Amino acid sequence: MDLLIDLMIYAGSALMVYNIWRCNSFVRQMRGVRGLEKQQAILPVPLFLLIGFLVGYLLVGIFGTPDLIIAGILFGGSVFVYVVLGIMYTIIERLRESRQQSDALYAQILNDIGSLTQAYLMVVRANLTRDLIEELVENGEYQSGAENTPYSAFMEARKSRLLGIRQHDNALSQECSFTRDDLLRCFEEGRRLAEQRVLVLLDSGEVSFVKLTAQLASDPQSGDVVAFITEEPCNDEMVNETLLNKALIGQFDMITSLMDGAYRVVIGDSSAAEGANIFPRELEGDYQTYLTEQVLPVVRGDADERRRVADALSFMTVERELQKHEPYEVTIAIVAGGDLRYKRFDFYVVDRDAHFYLLLKSDTTEARREELERNEQLEKALVEAQRASQAKTMFLSNMSHDIRTPMNAIVGYTEMAKKSDDIAVVHEDLEKIDASSKYLLALINDVLEMSRIESGRLELDLEPADLTKVMGEVRDLFASQMAEKGIAYTVDYRNITHQHVSMDVTRVNRVLLNLIGNAYKFTPSGGSVTVTLRELAGVDPFNSTYELSVRDTGIGMSEEFAAKVFDAFERERTSTASGIQGTGLGMAITKRIVDLMGGTIEVDSEQGRGTEFIVRVAFAVLEDQPAADAGTDAGDAPEPIDFEGMRLLLAEDNEINREIAGVVLEELGFVVDMVEDGQQALDKLVAAGPGVYDVVVTDIQMPVMNGLDEARAIRALPDPALAGIPIVAMSANAFREDIEASRAAGIDAHVAKPIDIGEVIDALTLAIGSAR
Repeated sequence: MDLLIDLMIYAGSALMVYNIWRCNSFVRQMRGVRGLEKQQAILPVPLFLLIGFLVGYLLVGIFGTPDLIIAGILFGGSVFVYVVLGIMYTIIERLRESRQQSDALYAQILNDIGSLTQAYLMVVRANLTRDLIEELVENGEYQSGAENTPYSAFMEARKSRLLGIRQHDNALSQECSFTRDDLLRCFEEGRRLAEQRVLVLLDSGEVSFVKLTAQLASDPQSGDVVAFITEEPCNDEMVNETLLNKALIGQFDMITSLMDGAYRVVIGDSSAAEGANIFPRELEGDYQTYLTEQVLPVVRGDADERRRVADALSFMTVERELQKHEPYEVTIAIVAGGDLRYKRFDFYVVDRDAHFYLLLKSDTTEARREELERNEQLEKALVEAQRASQAKTMFLSNMSHDIRTPMNAIVGYTEMAKKSDDIAVVHEDLEKIDASSKYLLALINDVLEMSRIESGRLELDLEPADLTKVMGEVRDLFASQMAEKGIAYTVDYRNITHQHVSMDVTRVNRVLLNLIGNAYKFTPSGGSVTVTLRELAGVDPFNSTYELSVRDTGIGMSEEFAAKVFDAFERERTSTASGIQGTGLGMAITKRIVDLMGGTIEVDSEQGRGTEFIVRVAFAVLEDQPAADAGTDAGDAPEPIDFEGMRLLLAEDNEINREIAGVVLEELGFVVDMVEDGQQALDKLVAAGPGVYDVVVTDIQMPVMNGLDEARAIRALPDPALAGIPIVAMSANAFREDIEASRAAGIDAHVAKPIDIGEVIDALTLAIGSAR
């Protein structure tokens, strides 16, 4: 028996030593298990108990012989501890496997979070109670070094890129509500979600709106307040919200749901309840009551109109009409605040079985006003189009009459001259043909001038001028005509202080000729025409205003015609004036020229008592200079040249024009060679060589090579003698820009068609004389 007891004690002691070793290993492994940090301090206690138990074993075995019961208890305890430790080892292994799986899952979650957070600028898990960041993901990357960073310091550092907070009133504030204290206060108030739009400076240097979202929760283990915060771009979201807001609130002043006869305002401004929007006083209520108390009382019209509106807007009618078509629209006119306004009710189906509908109410007053304005504009445009059509018809009628009149004379007198053998009669017919041709040319010039004015291509050509010289020339020009007709003609320009000015001499002369020419035409024999130019008092030493008056005692104008005398193609239709020729463009051209010079023109006339035109215009004043030098910079006139025997090369594509020009030039003494285009002229000139031709006369518009290209090619010839030959343009292109284009191409002089012999002689003299 004693041997058995000793064996049990020694075996139990050895087993206890093994248990102590396993317990020590167990303690070490438990310290690595997450979640037991607070319990790790008590893990060595079982180890100390086992050691004490072993000491008891040894003391009993050394100092006393225990009986079988004590030895059994000691041995059984060792076995029990061994079994328990085995079970615990199994649990530890499973915990280890679970931890490994958890770590792998955590790593996968981090990877997934990294993928999911690519769209986020920042994802934060923050312990607000302990003021620590537990996890941080920025720009899709996990920031391991940010753990245990104070949340307050982190948010304070991010303020450096904060430009403003977008509040509900669309104002920018410099306060950040995502501080730790604000979020804790939000949690205490029972709010678990916070959102804010922030204007920030991104790391890329761009300025953008981002949306901060914080979800607040309580940690179930520790009770700490935890915030899950995300930061994401929201520019597109704000754009979409704005567009939605414009599409709904901008178009509709109220969006209301209707269900089974009851309404509920979804979107709308309650401050408009007493205004023109007839907004419901209550956001929820009975639809029929709303119609009866707020809509029908302000409907414009009588009782029948109100009954019609009431029936059209009733819930029963809405349901019935929505069975047929969607949407159902009703427009009514109301009087609110003394103003007439138009409201449109649009009804849509949400759920027919539940009698659930949507009402969108909008103000269409401005739309109707714009529609009325458009209609008025269309009516005005139609009237203008009709006037333009009438003006076109009148233009064609006037032009037909005015062109056919001189053409009839030209054709008629040409036939008479062909049949007559009497030289005197033929000469007289030719004089009449010449007069009719000049009138026809004046008509064409007026039409072209008016076209240039209307198209905005007419510009002033300012140059120094002497007003006394201009007025003297006008006086001399009309003196003989006035005397032949028996009209007392007076030109007075004595009241001029500054006679040297800068002006467009040609345009001013045109105004004078038109006004005085009209006075001459409409003043009968025995009448008078008085032209007065005076300088008005002023304070500007650099500019002076002049007043021109052309007054006659002629037939005058009716009040109706005087009001439209400056309109194109307008002529007095009285029997007195009907026999006087005129294009109807003279006064229109005069008015446009005066407007272009920044002046004004007025007319004062009475039928049978005469007419007075008054023009006021300002000119820049120049320093006084001798009158002989004013108005020209051309220098002395060139000496006359004898053209007899000179060789002339003529380029003209039109056969008749070529023949006429050839005859005229040969009569001047030239030996003329003719070609049909600029290329032929260039080839003939080069083939002849220097010294053969004395001058080239060319048309501008020709096939193959035009006159401008021809002149440029001649000036570019390598032989100086050929390149310097005088060139004269003879063209129907007679405007100032045409003449400037000729000069730019190297042409020496420009003659307008139909040609005037005197102008041809002057141009040839100038070109040939300049080359000598």
